[in-house]
Amino acid sequence: MPYTQLNNLDFADIKTALKDYMRAQSDFTDYDFEGSVLSNMLDVLAYNTYYTSFNTNMVVNELFLDSATLRDNVVSLAKQLGYTPKSTTAPKAVVDLDLTFSNVAPSTVIFEAGSGFVTNYDGSLYRFVVAEDYRTEVSNGVASWTDLPIYEGSLVNTRTLVDTSITNQRFKVENSSTDTNTIKVRVYPSSSSTVFDTYEQASNILDVNSADKVFFVNEIEDESYEIFFGDGVLGRKLTDGEVVDISYVTTNGDATNGAKTFRFNGVLRDTDGNRIVNPFGVTTLNTTQSASGGADIESIEKIKFNAPKSYGAQNRAVTGNDYKAIVRNLYPAVSDVIVFGGEDQVPPAYGKVFLSVKPTDATTLSSFTKNDLKDKIKKYTVASIRPEFVDPSVLFVEINSDVYYNGTKTKSLPAEIAAKTTSAVQEYLKTSGTEKFNGKFRYSKFISVIDGADRAINSNDTDIVMRKDFIAQINSSSYYEVCYQNAFLIDCDNPVVTSSGLTTFEHPNYTSYLEDRKGKLVLYRLDSLTGEKILLDDSVGTVNYEKGEIEMFNFTILKGTFSDNRIELRVKPANKDIEVKREAYLDVDVSKSKFVAYKEE
Repeated sequence: MPYTQLNNLDFADIKTALKDYMRAQSDFTDYDFEGSVLSNMLDVLAYNTYYTSFNTNMVVNELFLDSATLRDNVVSLAKQLGYTPKSTTAPKAVVDLDLTFSNVAPSTVIFEAGSGFVTNYDGSLYRFVVAEDYRTEVSNGVASWTDLPIYEGSLVNTRTLVDTSITNQRFKVENSSTDTNTIKVRVYPSSSSTVFDTYEQASNILDVNSADKVFFVNEIEDESYEIFFGDGVLGRKLTDGEVVDISYVTTNGDATNGAKTFRFNGVLRDTDGNRIVNPFGVTTLNTTQSASGGADIESIEKIKFNAPKSYGAQNRAVTGNDYKAIVRNLYPAVSDVIVFGGEDQVPPAYGKVFLSVKPTDATTLSSFTKNDLKDKIKKYTVASIRPEFVDPSVLFVEINSDVYYNGTKTKSLPAEIAAKTTSAVQEYLKTSGTEKFNGKFRYSKFISVIDGADRAINSNDTDIVMRKDFIAQINSSSYYEVCYQNAFLIDCDNPVVTSSGLTTFEHPNYTSYLEDRKGKLVLYRLDSLTGEKILLDDSVGTVNYEKGEIEMFNFTILKGTFSDNRIELRVKPANKDIEVKREAYLDVDVSKSKFVAYKEE
């Protein structure tokens, strides 16, 4: 009797295999399996085999990081590599605050943890709070705080009595929107004590001894967290009757990245804990760093990507991949990172390693964030190597596409076809690997995405332009060099270079514009009545079409296009395939692209 191996998950194939097995036996050689009661029994057996095989397959898949699909299992497997997935991260802003008291004020005031500021961002009201108490002296009736860090969200506080009679007592943080970076732990000797020890969060066990006051954070089920303490060997062990006070910020993630206008809504107390109700007013509230760094909880896909790389780094920065893994671990809101040695610089900068980071919510990192990352990375580096951060040079690609579709194949209006096209492009960019350092824009693949956005689309006519944004040095006769790393189109009849508006010292009464004319960069204005271009200066720079470079000089900028004095400089490329290298980051700017649909009968 032959042996039939059931090794697939298809119901029909399983049933067919069972029939073959039955027919191989003499009692069932001529049996009609489809027209008998036995057919129902075979259906039950096939279904049971299919169900069991499916569950077995899923169980085996969940044993490996590459194939696991359930978050709890992915997190557990990442733990085996010594990797803790990133929690939701609260956007952080930095402000300077001066409060002036109109009446007699105490000598010292405390900015109470959990209070702070409010902001209206994208039509919604959000709270920003300080994560701990900040005290300051009052001088001449003014209380001042400088470089005050504030976080979007709410401060949550819990107190738990340590009871050693409870086996494996757990200290849970059950809010899935917790920013674990803001967790602060205080341990009191008893419930009545006002004295406490502050415990520090430990990332690894290598530097922890038996007396260190540390805690560890792990993600557990349902995207919640648990705090662990030492066992007397690795970290101090808690004793019966102590009280564990845990505070943390719950946040909306990246919702308020970019917020920079705040209104004071804090609570002040004196050193005795009494709330200060004396009248005071806000005399200074300056935002020195806009809200940034906010990020959603690390996705399953990112955990799978980051965990092996973090394990490979082994808490030291030697190779470029080590630096990348560490940066992503320290600053989750990262779109991409590139690392290169100082020996590759011109001129060479030996003993340095350069890092360029493109955040998800902005073009560059703030100075505050770069300095913070530099300090944190130093403990991972080789002693003689100095890390330096350089801003990415973002090359934007803008799309102008006319989309033609067959009106007999769809009832969709042109605006709906255009919206579908935009959505298809956005989905493509999420997985294409185009938007990154060393990125590549492939024109043929891109236009095929447009054609495939809807079955009714017949064709498209698509042009692209490259854009660089530069910040003008106000009231300074500066020299600017803008490099695109891609050759420019040579057009004898039409300008290849165009710009957004700017105001110059030489022509302060006009909004001026830049364009190229036969290798020279010129400055012009538009006639208010006719729209005619009126030349203001026939040589304010040069254009190197072959190298893809623009030089600007001989004029002083008073004002740029936007509030940050940013000026947009657009260029037509010689080749519709765009590539960038080194610290240049390729970004397809869909928000400034145009997709217009036309109905064909």
